Amino acid sequence: MRAFFIAILMLSVSCGRAFNPSQAQAGEDTSASAEPIDHYPLTPLLNDGQSVALRMKARQLAEGLSLKELCGQVLMVSVDGKTGLSSWGAAFLSEIKPGAVLLFGFNIPPEAFALRGLSAAIAETAQHKGIRPFIAIDHEGGDVFRIKSGVTRLPSAKSLGSYGPDLAGLAGALSGAELRALGVTMNLAPVAEALNARNVAFLGTRAWSEQPAEAGILAYRFIEGSQGSGTAAAAKHFPGNSDGDPHAALPVLELSMEELSEGFLASFIPALRAKPAAVMLSHALIPVLDADKPVSLSHKAIALLKSDLGFRGIVLSDDLVMAALGDAGGPARAALSALEAGADMLMVSGAKEARSIRDALLAALSEGSLDEARLRDAAYRIFLQKTRFALDEPMPDISAEDFEALVTGNRAALRRSTTGL
Repeated sequence: MRAFFIAILMLSVSCGRAFNPSQAQAGEDTSASAEPIDHYPLTPLLNDGQSVALRMKARQLAEGLSLKELCGQVLMVSVDGKTGLSSWGAAFLSEIKPGAVLLFGFNIPPEAFALRGLSAAIAETAQHKGIRPFIAIDHEGGDVFRIKSGVTRLPSAKSLGSYGPDLAGLAGALSGAELRALGVTMNLAPVAEALNARNVAFLGTRAWSEQPAEAGILAYRFIEGSQGSGTAAAAKHFPGNSDGDPHAALPVLELSMEELSEGFLASFIPALRAKPAAVMLSHALIPVLDADKPVSLSHKAIALLKSDLGFRGIVLSDDLVMAALGDAGGPARAALSALEAGADMLMVSGAKEARSIRDALLAALSEGSLDEARLRDAAYRIFLQKTRFALDEPMPDISAEDFEALVTGNRAALRRSTTGL
């Protein structure tokens, strides 16, 4: 794999000039009109910038979990409720104690600010030793936007990308600030894949650009903006998709290693330099990486992300109940395979499935067929990102009036940036 990574770096020389994150932070023009990327140094990817104190705290938290708590911590689950938890939802979260909770459209109240009630209830019920779970949502912009009103509505990534990196960064910053104020601490965005003939039917306007280097820079800036505002970002879907919808069937992405490098990894590598809290895996089968297993269950594919590209955040599966994994032996078997392959957090949208997965993990740990050290490493990665984004502190306080003022100001800023008015 190491030799393959070096080959990736050599292939990317044809793309142009290197992208410097310090230039992006300083506001220097890195738009499509600037010269593109030529190489991606490995060192910044290996250094995730977390302090020794945070690492020690995360390690202690992970090592202190009981086996039952450990099995819950690696799950991202769904729950009912809009402005608070039902008695069933509270009991479910108390039992599972998940590392993250994913919000869907049915969780969003008519008044966005009221979502704070649900966020607070989730945080209180699912916390572990004062560490809140991540509360995640799909908040990309365009068609993928769970909160329909009461926040700044982002255009699609395709539309935002046409304005260049500065607007991508602004979109990440203002959406990150609003989500954080609502108690939502992880945005399952941005899509880091470039648009191409293989994925256009699936991604459409969700992709930033047809040029991999440009798509990577724009994703970098969105991540930088979101995380600078206090909301963790999850870049997706590594390393790429085909036209097939994983909700319906297993997508297959047939391509050569060179095509994978130039057309897909060339956008993820600059995006990873923004140090996203998480990277969401694709459910696609990519035979050039693994002819037998989809990415989310493939040790070879996940090693490309963790070992060759040096990613140190949370490796997150897509939803394990999707039809793409229909041949994996059921969600519980798929969960075991994903963890064994190197995934750190498992997304599972059904309560019944979440319980069956938790029980299967616990049984496998107890009988020794699942490596406990693998799960504790996953929990360590999760806790490190939680402390990085201050989930060991109370949810930020904000009044309805101040939230409305925040949204009003953000909408005006977005309007000025897109219209010049």
